[in-house]
Amino acid sequence: MFFRDFEDGSSVLGTQEDHAELAAQFAAHWGNKEFAQLRPYDTMVFATTHHDSGFRSWEGCPPINMEKGRPYGFREAPFSPHRLEAHARNFEWIRARDPYAGLIVSIHHTGLLQNRYKTITSPNATTRSAPQRPEVRTFIDEQEELQREQKKALGSDDPKFDDEMWFNYQLLQVYDLLSLYFCCDGYVEGGLKELLIAPVPVAYGSKEEVDLHIIPTGAKSVRMDPYPFDRSPLEVSARARVMASRSFASEDECREAYFKAPRTLLNFEISS
Repeated sequence: MFFRDFEDGSSVLGTQEDHAELAAQFAAHWGNKEFAQLRPYDTMVFATTHHDSGFRSWEGCPPINMEKGRPYGFREAPFSPHRLEAHARNFEWIRARDPYAGLIVSIHHTGLLQNRYKTITSPNATTRSAPQRPEVRTFIDEQEELQREQKKALGSDDPKFDDEMWFNYQLLQVYDLLSLYFCCDGYVEGGLKELLIAPVPVAYGSKEEVDLHIIPTGAKSVRMDPYPFDRSPLEVSARARVMASRSFASEDECREAYFKAPRTLLNFEISS
């Protein structure tokens, strides 16, 4: 669950799948004369769309932050082994439909628990590193062993496999951070803020990387330099819910208000 809390106590909230769907819009439109389009294209858009679908079982009946009068956000929720189990089941679901997509999504989540494998070095990009609880360490070890097996099975006949897979992993981090920027992290004093995401890979088979600058041009619009998408302006949106400020007598009452909350679209325009 992503959220933005406002001074009047109201909140805008969206599920992790809402966030992932926005990330998938970036993946689908990525590529122009300067930036390579994803390959395999369908696989990477599918992986980006479902990279956080493991949250579905948790967010279907979300735990409630009674102090805030809304569900917990994904960074503030109490630890639960159920979330790790749900992610592992999601990897299996993706892998059954597209083994390469399953591999990329698994690496994404073990990377999140280890500061994104240090692929994003810009100081103001959002990264996190979870405390190494025994359950978390076991999850990482099990998934990384499966990843090694899957890399061997998928890439044994392709000398370019590892480099191209890592390129795709890095770009998933970029789409994830861009989506988080627009959904929740990119705001200061009610408006969008500047952000630098770096390094961003440019093309398969190349070591060239660039710094991606995000410069606000309005309340719901930004300019990107260099510009990575196939059209300008690019209009994107994310679904969210609006919860008014109020107190609740119980978690069940708050959860009911969340289920009944009106939906809205967060709309943004990105230009070169």
